[in-house]
Amino acid sequence: MYTALYRKWRPKSFTDVIGQDHITSTLKNEIMTERLSHAYLFIGSRGTGKTTCARILAKAVNCPHVHEGEPCNECDVCKSIDAGTALDITEIDAASNNGVDNIRDLREEANFNPSETKYRVYIIDEVHMLSTGAFNALLKTLEEPPAHVKFILATTEAHKMPATILSRCQRFDFKRIGADVMSERLLYIAEQEQISLTTEAANLISRLSDGAMRDALSIMDQCIARGKDIDTHLVSEVCGIAGREYLADTAAALLQKDSTKLLAVIANLYENACDMERYCAELINYFRNIMVARTVKQPEKLMICSDEELQAICRFAEQFTLPACLAVIDTLQTTYASIKSGVQGRTAMEMALIKLASPEMDARDESVLKRLAALEQALQNGTVVQPAVIPAVSAEAPAKPKLQAEQTLEQPPETVSEDAPQAQAVQSARSTEPTVPTPEATPEPAVAKPAPQTAAPAADTAVKPLMQWPEILQALFAKNRLAWTILNGTQAKSAGSTMIVSGTHPSIGDILAIKANADDVLAAAEQVTMRRFARVISEADAGDLLEESMGTANTVSPLDALIKKKAVLK
Repeated sequence: MYTALYRKWRPKSFTDVIGQDHITSTLKNEIMTERLSHAYLFIGSRGTGKTTCARILAKAVNCPHVHEGEPCNECDVCKSIDAGTALDITEIDAASNNGVDNIRDLREEANFNPSETKYRVYIIDEVHMLSTGAFNALLKTLEEPPAHVKFILATTEAHKMPATILSRCQRFDFKRIGADVMSERLLYIAEQEQISLTTEAANLISRLSDGAMRDALSIMDQCIARGKDIDTHLVSEVCGIAGREYLADTAAALLQKDSTKLLAVIANLYENACDMERYCAELINYFRNIMVARTVKQPEKLMICSDEELQAICRFAEQFTLPACLAVIDTLQTTYASIKSGVQGRTAMEMALIKLASPEMDARDESVLKRLAALEQALQNGTVVQPAVIPAVSAEAPAKPKLQAEQTLEQPPETVSEDAPQAQAVQSARSTEPTVPTPEATPEPAVAKPAPQTAAPAADTAVKPLMQWPEILQALFAKNRLAWTILNGTQAKSAGSTMIVSGTHPSIGDILAIKANADDVLAAAEQVTMRRFARVISEADAGDLLEESMGTANTVSPLDALIKKKAVLK
């Protein structure tokens, strides 16, 4: 009769137990020194050796030929315990025997002396499943048991254990078995069973078992049923991790912001009766793997996937940023909870993926911070970031005036003659604030009637507000959105052929120092004002040149002259 590998290769001594040296060495020392506790509590995830160590301990405390803390496995006591026929060794499944009556029967039985062995040993598996009344019934016996009784409790959920029970037991925490240690054990068992197992397949089985040796042997048992030549392809098919290209297709579509492809993937899965809840869970795990690959140098030790899928994940890790991975996982986890609560799965997944493919639709703080991080990175690299959506124009910004045909003939301020009163009148009409006239310039009236008692139009070389600046920024948005992001909310003045920008943002001077950005600002200004400016600088860069340029009307602007002089000195 065939015996499953996990039963056939169950350790019979502490030496055979792998990955739990910190526990087996302590237990052997207690046995050798005869400093045994009356109650032990073994805690750990499934398949890590809790029940196995409990049986070995039961043999060791009763074996008459114990050597260095190890049972001999040859005497009648050891053989009867291995066969499960020992009358004094009782294993109880607390999941199905969790009532008060079961524990009362145990207490009454514990009062009798053992019939064949030195100690009567009770192994209670999944002890956290006992009811409150059962725990209370066990408490007194566990605190002061008869001298011939040993209790070994095992559980996977220690947080469900009452503190009164925990304080009366000697606690041992079992770790998940490392993948490298498990791989060596699998290769050894395969060699003894005359099975061809590749090292890569053993590593994959170790990762799939998630630290549980029993699960690893069960997977290998399934592979043996398909053939005695076990490789990664066979393991992937047996474990159902093959044919998951739709996860890579989803990640690629999210990377390309392709909503059409995302909806096509969901439609294909839905037509093939794929559960959207499972799809969402697999997608969460896939992006978790991308996050791990993005973070650590050897991600294969922290993943459960085939080698082909690992390569694809590593490629995606080079393209997805860490904030993007976190945003995807967070959104999918929220969607997963919504699907489990009863909402329509397909619609929920479509909404989530479209939102992820369109970041401008996500108004959460994490999404905003992610876009700000991308903007800061772009500023450092000097590249242009494309905003996802065009913001509405502020209501305070004046509407762009429709210029008459004759305004297209307007020349730069340096070439405008003083006998062109109509052009000067048009320029003066755009300003809503009075300007300061220069002493040299004597304005001529625009009409034959006496001039009204208002400030005369200023000379072209004077520093004056540039009232069309909001419209210039609006035109700049279509040309250079990075520059628009920095200059949005600033003010501007004109001094001859120079525009001076002022604001609170610390990067105004840096963004205007880049020629490509300055050219786009000048082009936007010419498009709006029909004037050709020679340069655009920040107010901080202009410095004290503003004060020296006030009140002068030379042919060449003093500001222009001082800027040129300052550049020569540099």
